Amino acid sequence: MQARNLEQLPVWARDLPWRLIVVVVLVSLAYVVYRIVDRKIRGHVADPEKRHRYRKRVAYTVAVAIILILSIVFFERLRGIGTLLGFIGAGLAIALREYLAAFLAWFYLVGQRNITLGSRIEVAGVRGDVIDIGVFKLTLVEVRGDESGDQSSGRLVTIPNFKILTEAVFNFTTASPFVWDEIEFTVTFESDWEKAREILERIGAEIFEPYRGEVERGFRKLERDYAFRYGVTTPIVYTAIGQNGIQLRLRYLTHVRRRRGNRDAICRRVLRRFGEEAPRIELAYPTSRTYRTELDMQRFGEKPSASEPEREPEERTL
Repeated sequence: MQARNLEQLPVWARDLPWRLIVVVVLVSLAYVVYRIVDRKIRGHVADPEKRHRYRKRVAYTVAVAIILILSIVFFERLRGIGTLLGFIGAGLAIALREYLAAFLAWFYLVGQRNITLGSRIEVAGVRGDVIDIGVFKLTLVEVRGDESGDQSSGRLVTIPNFKILTEAVFNFTTASPFVWDEIEFTVTFESDWEKAREILERIGAEIFEPYRGEVERGFRKLERDYAFRYGVTTPIVYTAIGQNGIQLRLRYLTHVRRRRGNRDAICRRVLRRFGEEAPRIELAYPTSRTYRTELDMQRFGEKPSASEPEREPEERTL
């Protein structure tokens, strides 16, 4: 009776136990190979970005191999229920459209080289360094903005891949990692502002000079890849008249990852050299001056009014 029931089953169903055994064995073998290769990569590749990239490639290769194994083993069964799978796939595409969009955006990320491991980007209001490009999402180490000197907060942020295609993306390290930064110093109206400007120009040149070659190479690459034309790259100081004094704004190119360090170096040098020029150069700060007329002095009792004679000091006898 049992043998007769087995004969009534489709061919693929009668072979199912053997197929499952083959699948389990092959999948287990693929997993063991992955673990061995992964351990070798961890032990022999010192660079973290290369190590992560190699591990990802091995993982994707093993995943593709497992999918091929399942497709080959169950090909007849899949062919028999192809129409049903088509309806199921259409429903899943509608229900999981965001995941599908993220998966397709992953191909875009892998195919182009603008965003790679280590790139600093800002997308969907989040700024950070890319540490993982997954099938569905990007993982970033958050970088705080200007108020924190573009330094890491230590928090991890995940962003769906499709945001790369639907949101504005700011890339700080595409061809050149150098960005313009500005620092403002205000000196008093009585200071020698021309001397102060000369000092700022000299300090800006000192900070910029070690990176001159790297800046020019990066900007030339931008010219080759895009409709981009760079002009002056050397530091410049702009002068303006402010409410509290003469405003001197130093504009200079800095590496995006060294921005806070360069700001610190510039401020320390400015304080030291302005101090050497004191009192010719003094930093300004918000101040107020009060002028009082004779009427004000009379009102506060500091001076007698014109109609009231001044009192003579009283003589006291002991």
